[in-house]
Amino acid sequence: MTIQIKITCSDGRKISAMQYQATHTKVKEKGLILLNSALGIKQSFYQEFAQFLANQGYIVITWDPRGIGLSKENPVKNDTAKLRDWGQIDLNAVLNYLINNNITKWQDITLLGHSAGGHLIGLCPSINKIKNIILVSSGTCSWRLFSIKQWPRVLFAWLLLVPIAIKVFGYMPGKLGIGHDLPKGVIMDWRNWSLKRDYLFSDLSLKETFYQQYQGNIQAFGFSDDFGFSPKKTIFDLMAHFPNAQKKIKIFNPKELNKHKIGHFGFFKPSNQDLWQKLIIDKY
Repeated sequence: MTIQIKITCSDGRKISAMQYQATHTKVKEKGLILLNSALGIKQSFYQEFAQFLANQGYIVITWDPRGIGLSKENPVKNDTAKLRDWGQIDLNAVLNYLINNNITKWQDITLLGHSAGGHLIGLCPSINKIKNIILVSSGTCSWRLFSIKQWPRVLFAWLLLVPIAIKVFGYMPGKLGIGHDLPKGVIMDWRNWSLKRDYLFSDLSLKETFYQQYQGNIQAFGFSDDFGFSPKKTIFDLMAHFPNAQKKIKIFNPKELNKHKIGHFGFFKPSNQDLWQKLIIDKY
């Protein structure tokens, strides 16, 4: 069973989430997994994965950050959302909603972040209350950490494609390869951070972040054929910004998992349910 949830953020914006109930008739409830989506990916992309976890006994929450999917309110051209809002405001609102409405307790939450849904978590004031974090294909995005072969593609996007699209459309159209129309503030945060040597950690306008204070457990894994979004160097770079966490990092070659390819999004495809069992259920 699924329940749609509407969450009000501290600034009044509404966040749409979905609660997947644990299948109590089959297995005992194990806790709650909060799933943070990749940038520009709607929560519906993770529907089969979330239902699988619910069938294993977890309560699962998926959600769309402001400006995306079911949380889109304004015409994208007029939306004032920024990427930083997803971590600073939206994630914090979702976590506090779960606690204030007695859906779960802090110690029973596992936060699972995919891509940007992982690297933004240290912007959230409540992150230190979470004991367990799983990061899937989640790294920083500084262009220098990508292979030299990827530099022309990445720099073309940040130096030409995005500025031109913003000037012409007033936002970043999903049809240009992002996946979902992105408000100007979201794509410009991503662009500006990616051009900095130390990604968002170079941005003094963020003022307070919570990466260094986090002392819980982080299990991070990625895939060696993820060249375009979260290559190995970016994952290790992100983990270096959690100096006080208890960390385990693994980069899998798809062949180790009897797969031809996995890349950045493949882990969440229904055809890879064996990986869900092996890398999530059997380990946690």
